[in-house]
Amino acid sequence: MNRLFILLIFCSLNLIYLNSQSQGFRDLENRKPETGIDVKLFRSINNNRNGFFNTVIPITDKSVLPLSIVLPVGFAGVSRYNENYYDENSAILLMFSELTGLGVTAGLKYIVKRERPFISLKDVNYVKDNSPTDRYSFPSGHTSTAFSMATSLTLRYPDKPTVIAVSYLYAAFIGYGRIYLGVHYPSDVFSGMLIGSGSAALVFAFRKEIIEFKNNLFNEKGRPDGNSSNMSAGTILGLTIGADVINTIINGLVSNKVTISSSGNSLNAVVQF
Repeated sequence: MNRLFILLIFCSLNLIYLNSQSQGFRDLENRKPETGIDVKLFRSINNNRNGFFNTVIPITDKSVLPLSIVLPVGFAGVSRYNENYYDENSAILLMFSELTGLGVTAGLKYIVKRERPFISLKDVNYVKDNSPTDRYSFPSGHTSTAFSMATSLTLRYPDKPTVIAVSYLYAAFIGYGRIYLGVHYPSDVFSGMLIGSGSAALVFAFRKEIIEFKNNLFNEKGRPDGNSSNMSAGTILGLTIGADVINTIINGLVSNKVTISSSGNSLNAVVQF
């Protein structure tokens, strides 16, 4: 009963928030670009440029996808090798949380169809190399994934303050970066936070059923959701750092190309640091 209640609350919050924002999205097309709290807050973040953020944010932003793959897969592999059932199950729940958030985010994008700020607004600072392939802004998939990972790890490791702090700091930086990069409005990021955190909470509420399904699938019935081994924090942080390092090496040292969007035309400028 409690799990059904959590499911209903999760769906209701998303529907209520989507309904409350839909009128605002429609009004955005009919009003002056600089009106509205969402746009003004976007401007305050997007226009506040500095060399450190110009260098770090594009690199960190590109780490979300590889980290979302490396962390659950690598965590599951290392945990299984060490026969740490609790960490192995945590990796499975993390993966389900990410997939749930991704599904909700993708669905809402094509229902709402809100254009990204660098498309709908004039004179937006955005990093061309970090521009998404799709044109829809609401909600933020990067933010949803980052907060899904942070919340899932927090629920499974409430006694690991280092894991919690680093995870949420990373997620918050990703959300801020999406606005800084000019690809999302603040409301997109806020909705991504809700979806990612809600997805992790929903999966956590059904963790027994998910773990039982996994054990039955691999013919490992009766496997306990726990182990005396204590390698969680080091493994999680190690995989996170490793994914970031590999991603940075693959992408190379970023030469930040900032594009200013204006009335459908674009002006490219190379920023040197």
